[in-house]
Amino acid sequence: MKIRSISKFAALGLVAILLGSSAGCTQKPTASITGMKLQGLTMTDVTMLFDVKVDNPYLVALPLGNLDYALASQGQQFLNGNSAIQGTIPAGASKTLPVPLKINFMKLIDAVKGARPGASIPYKADMGLSLDVPVMGALRVPMSKEGSLDIPTQQDLINKAKSGLLDRLKGMTE
Repeated sequence: MKIRSISKFAALGLVAILLGSSAGCTQKPTASITGMKLQGLTMTDVTMLFDVKVDNPYLVALPLGNLDYALASQGQQFLNGNSAIQGTIPAGASKTLPVPLKINFMKLIDAVKGARPGASIPYKADMGLSLDVPVMGALRVPMSKEGSLDIPTQQDLINKAKSGLLDRLKGMTE
């Protein structure tokens, strides 16, 4: 029993040394939102796909936990929540994760005064990625991005529907 306690203590000490030596004791994992694109436009919503780049300065892989997010425009929040993120960030490497967030147009229009179809509204995305750092435990890495979101007009949706129908018809004839 005494040997087992020493083994656990030695293992924890080794992980602490690896973390400290690889990161100079001051470096921590970082995350940033490197891009955003729209996808999955429907009559009621759109998906904003954020690219989140995570840098791991440690000599051990970091398991991912969850991602918390909040989107706001003109100080009015229109989306928030949590999403479980699977996988790990390799030791001493970077990895870009795709993070899809579905935006309901009616909720967006209700939350943001003056938001109408055809308008371009500013947004701010605040996110936090939880990483499971060995020995240290859970670590939340904050990040944010500002941009604009175009609310489609009725004509935009009709054009999108026509385009999708034409693509399906072409696929049936090939």
